[in-house]
Amino acid sequence: MGFLFKKKKVRPALQLSFDQLEQLKTQPFGTKGTIQIDGRPFTYHDAASFYTTWQEIFENELYKFNSKTAQPFILDCGANMGLSVLYFAKNYPGAHIIAFEPDQEIFKVLEGNVASFSLSNVSLVNKAVWESETTLTFYTDNGMAGSVENIYRNQSPQHVATVRLSQYLNKKVDLLKMDIEGAEYTVLKDCISQLKNVEHIFVEYHSFTEKEQHLEEILLILKNAGFRYHLQESFSRKSPFVDNDFACENLELAINIFGYRR
Repeated sequence: MGFLFKKKKVRPALQLSFDQLEQLKTQPFGTKGTIQIDGRPFTYHDAASFYTTWQEIFENELYKFNSKTAQPFILDCGANMGLSVLYFAKNYPGAHIIAFEPDQEIFKVLEGNVASFSLSNVSLVNKAVWESETTLTFYTDNGMAGSVENIYRNQSPQHVATVRLSQYLNKKVDLLKMDIEGAEYTVLKDCISQLKNVEHIFVEYHSFTEKEQHLEEILLILKNAGFRYHLQESFSRKSPFVDNDFACENLELAINIFGYRR
């Protein structure tokens, strides 16, 4: 009978203390601030969003992948304040990273954090990824969720420029990360013929109330592109038949989809 031994977990390149994380947990929604990471200031637009994202990316290493090259090409679609960018830059120091963030105010935060950590291997694009180059209406919950597909209450929308993501997939992409709040199906459909160039793909699937669901179509796109997929809960309701406790006003389900090749 064989035995399964777990490999010892290697700690990520950057860490925060218990006290730093606990202090973030107590802050009300929308609390802005700066925290010291590895002796450098990192600015956040919402303490709760920073805490949740830090746990996912640096503690759980959501985006960790094995690169076949010392200089992987990484596309970060939905970079937000820049924790994912910081993770990629520190753990894959030879990488070329292109990060997209459409929210104008959050982009300023992202830009400042990239400068604070002197991340010279990162290119920033203040646009939303889409199926074409155009201008779209953009809504945000002022935390982690900004969307061209979903409408949030009691706010005036922004107008954001878009870039066609498929034009970046004409060469080998070691990791394509997509956290684009409901636009994932539209964008992936336009990228079908180029997905053969992608080695690893992460998609956070979002299901909003009153919006058509596209999980099965997304999985079929990945399967037809030669990926195996793995699903992981990001957000769900405990009793979906009766539970109306949605996230971000009307997000009923979020699933992390990991696509990889044998």
